[in-house]
Amino acid sequence: MDKEDIYSEIEFLINELETLVKSLATAREYIAENSNNRASNNLSDIETRLQAIAGKVSKIKSSI
Repeated sequence: MDKEDIYSEIEFLINELETLVKSLATAREYIAENSNNRASNNLSDIETRLQAIAGKVSKIKSSI
């Protein structure tokens, strides 16, 4: 992984994290509305995406 790839990947990860923050706000709204099933589905999706981010961070870390 060269420097340009790393910067590109970091930019993607930042955008993904910004999206996940918005998703967390949505999950909080679902919980406030007692839409627990929707909140659970949303949180499961967030967890999966965070695991993918963790994998990409590990890949970047190992190439530095």
